[in-house]
This record gives sequence, structure tokens and C-alpha cells, in this order.
Amino acid sequence: MPFGRFLSMTSILTGEQLDAIDPEDHAVQVWRREQFGRLGFDTVISRLLAESPADLGLARRLRRAGCPVATAFRILA
Repeated sequence: MPFGRFLSMTSILTGEQLDAIDPEDHAVQVWRREQFGRLGFDTVISRLLAESPADLGLARRLRRAGCPVATAFRILA
């Protein structure tokens, strides 16, 4: 299942853990979410990727090479 790594991340979607995140870490996550969004990932997927160990540089290379968003997500997940 391509979403296996994200099954324990459901609280991210509701924002329940934002109070527990260090402000600097939160700023980095917001920046990463924006970067994934600029690459064409939708809001939910951008947030999941931003708050995971997904490689933003790899995402950029995949999208630059013409990899579809869905395929890039499967590779990154």
C-alpha cells in the first residue's frame, strides 16, 4: 500500500499536534508544505509530505523530469 508510511499521521490532517511543535520546526514544515504545493501536490498531500521524511530535492527532480504528481507521490511515500 503506497500510503503505509502515512497511516499514523492522521492527526496531521486535523492539526491536533500543532501546539506541541517547536515554532522553528513548524516554520520549516510550513515552508516544506509550500514547496511541495508549488510542485503540484494538493494541499493534503503537500502537508503529509512536508511533515514526513520525504526528500524535497527528489520531489523537485522528479517533477522537473516530467514525472506525474501521483507517480512522484508513490515514489516519495
